[in-house]
Amino acid sequence: MMTTSGNETDHAALLALKTGLVGGSSSENVEALTSWNASLHFCKWVGVICDGRLQRVTVLDLSDYNTGGVISPFIGNLSFLRVIDLSGNRLEGFIPKEIGLLSRLEIFNVSNNALQGGFPLQLTNCTRLITIWCTRNALTGIIPDQLGSMPKLQILALRGNNFTREVPSSLGNISSLIQLELGENRLQGSIPSNLGKLKSLNILYLDQNSLSGKIPSSLYNLTNLRKLALSLNQFSGTLAPSMGHHFPHLTGAYLGKNSFTGLIPPTLPNVSFLQRFIVPQNNFYGKIPDGLGRLQYLERLDLGENSLGTEKEGDLDFLTNLTTSLKVLSMNGNRFGGMIPHSFGNLSSKIEYLLLGSNMISGRIPAEIGNLTSLVSLGMENNSLTGEVPSSIGNLVTLQILTLGGNGLRGTIPSSLGNLKNLYNLGLEGNRLQGSIPLNLQNCSSLQELYLNNNKLNGTISMELVHNLNKLTLLCLSYNSFTGHFPTTVGELINLYELYISHNKFSGEIPTELGKCSLLEFLQVRENSFEGTIPLSLGLLKVARYMDLSGNNLSSRIPQEVQNLSSLLILNISFNQLEGPVPTKGIFTNLTGFSFQGNEKLCGGIPELHLPKCLSIDKINNERRHIMSTVVIISMTVTIFFGFVLVSIFIWIVRRKMLKRNNTPAISLLEGAQYLRLSYTQLWEATGGFSVANLIGVDSFGSVYSGALGERPIAVKVMNLEKRGAVKSFKTECKALSNIRHRNLLQILSYCSSLDSKGSDFLALVYELMPNGSLESWVHGSRTLKFRQWLDIAIDIASALEYLHHDCEPPIVHCDLKPSNVLLDADMVAHVGDFGLARILRGRLSDNLNQEQSMSSLGIKGTVGYVPPGIFSTFVKIKE
Repeated sequence: MMTTSGNETDHAALLALKTGLVGGSSSENVEALTSWNASLHFCKWVGVICDGRLQRVTVLDLSDYNTGGVISPFIGNLSFLRVIDLSGNRLEGFIPKEIGLLSRLEIFNVSNNALQGGFPLQLTNCTRLITIWCTRNALTGIIPDQLGSMPKLQILALRGNNFTREVPSSLGNISSLIQLELGENRLQGSIPSNLGKLKSLNILYLDQNSLSGKIPSSLYNLTNLRKLALSLNQFSGTLAPSMGHHFPHLTGAYLGKNSFTGLIPPTLPNVSFLQRFIVPQNNFYGKIPDGLGRLQYLERLDLGENSLGTEKEGDLDFLTNLTTSLKVLSMNGNRFGGMIPHSFGNLSSKIEYLLLGSNMISGRIPAEIGNLTSLVSLGMENNSLTGEVPSSIGNLVTLQILTLGGNGLRGTIPSSLGNLKNLYNLGLEGNRLQGSIPLNLQNCSSLQELYLNNNKLNGTISMELVHNLNKLTLLCLSYNSFTGHFPTTVGELINLYELYISHNKFSGEIPTELGKCSLLEFLQVRENSFEGTIPLSLGLLKVARYMDLSGNNLSSRIPQEVQNLSSLLILNISFNQLEGPVPTKGIFTNLTGFSFQGNEKLCGGIPELHLPKCLSIDKINNERRHIMSTVVIISMTVTIFFGFVLVSIFIWIVRRKMLKRNNTPAISLLEGAQYLRLSYTQLWEATGGFSVANLIGVDSFGSVYSGALGERPIAVKVMNLEKRGAVKSFKTECKALSNIRHRNLLQILSYCSSLDSKGSDFLALVYELMPNGSLESWVHGSRTLKFRQWLDIAIDIASALEYLHHDCEPPIVHCDLKPSNVLLDADMVAHVGDFGLARILRGRLSDNLNQEQSMSSLGIKGTVGYVPPGIFSTFVKIKE
């Protein structure tokens, strides 16, 4: 029999434990401990289980009581404890080292707390331990090697802490281990090959660390493995082609967000119990193995954001037999090509997520898509799909997300989409859809984001449609041909935070009801035919960050209320008919965020705007009286003859203006070359405000930005007019490029000579954008060129110079040929550019060369002290 002193020791230890828990808690979180009092024997306390004969505490289970506090070191006096479960509380502090005194301990669980410090090394003294659960805490330091000496350990779960250094190789010595969870830490290094000795291992979680290297071949010895999680690391290499033979019991493989490459293992269909194969954001390539239809338990197949597919017909054939229990199929962001097979409609009736976006899929969307009635999300955006949007999509009544943007879809928006009452995201942007928005779309009352921009839609926007879509947070209708007044029911969209209706034909006034959209952050109504005043109610949009009202017919004054919008970063009111004083506070003091060009009657504002001063009321009245007197005198002295002359001149001017207006879609640059007229504002918008993020190059006379005019990518070279010779370089390049045409010369699309937002001179050249950058970025960057590519580029440059020197009239010498002036298009075809230092010769090139030989070094052009490396040093000597 045990003496009473042992019972008293347990009693005292429990009371000390209670003090630690209560001391760090508020009263409402310790209700479970109210039974721990003297009126009851401690074996009857909540969470305490005793041995029936000895009346000693063997189990302490306070899981999920949210007690808070700390673990008292007196817990080490409960010497008969076999189970400690303190998970799901808000425990803080350290795990007491006295835990190591519990020689009978088998289960230790302190998961989901806020415990700190290192792993309690004394815990390794508890040689009977079967389970260690320390997940979701704030433990730090290293995982000790001594864990490898625990002979009976089956579960080691340290997930969700801050452990560092490497995975101990000694863990491979725990032959009893069936579950190893080390994910969500900060572990580094490679996977120890010693882990391949864990023949009983079922679960291996190493995800969300900073591990690297290849999967050791020994890991394929774990034939009992059921779950393997390596995602969110830096692993590389390939998966073994025989992977399906090594892991016959695998149910889940989580390998996403690494740098794996190679093929999807062709033996994957042999893993007959596979439920989840998750490998997104890697570098896998090639075709999907046949036979995936044999995986009858497969629920989730995530192949997104790799390089899978061949861009050819047949890439999607594997879908034909994929009639399993599939719920999620994600293939977005790959290179799948070809048409979607009609058997597509025979996919699992349980499928909920089907993501095929950002591939190279062509052809029509099969009408059989309507058979997949369990779909929650359907994504086919950014492909090359054609034809009409199938009306059968209206059968997918559980659909919540439908994204078909960025294709070549035609026809009208099917009215059957009105059946999708659970839809909250609809993306049809960037297609060629025509007609009006079907009124049935108002039945999609759950819709939160609606993208219809960049189509050919027309007609009016009905008030009923906007009224019923009152949950919208984003509405994008830009770049269409919508007409009429914009509905005043927009004020009912109280959750709206983005509204884009630019580049349409809306007329009338901007609805004052917009002021009721108190969450609105982005408002873009540019390039319409809105008239009247800027609504005073826009001053109520306290969280607004971006407003673009430019390119309309707005008149009268700028409301003073707008200057009180403290969150406003961009305000563009350019190219309207506004007049009167510019406010002097808030956004109106931001020289980069406030744009007002094209409003000639504005005055005042801060001095930096360089606007004329506003006249006082008395001065205006005096000037008006003086003008009226002058008009009376002149009107009395002007004869009918001069009136007739004035009328004739007026008619002549009007006719001339009308004639000129009808002939202004293009302007002459030099010697008959015609280019589209581009304004500073258009280039400012095309390049994101000449954003640093879009800066792709800088040379002696300017900076080059990437951008887009509509769907056409462009490069804009903005001349630095403070640099001596910049204007001359601009004129030279215009003159050189105006009459030359060759596949290996960079083509000029347009130019701009105007004033910028500060009223300063602005010169820019607009070229085709070369997606693969300059040759210099390939010579000195991380990318490499094959010998064949070097040879092709050299031939391209030679062809360009051959044309300039011998086939161009007059001949042109480039004078600054170097890798940074050779640009590569999408097909790696070289284009010679930057003719700012070019020399246009008269007569034959040979005559000019003889003459140039006698010139001094003062006439030499090019980059001082620079000789292009490699191919260019040889090439220049031959050609120039």
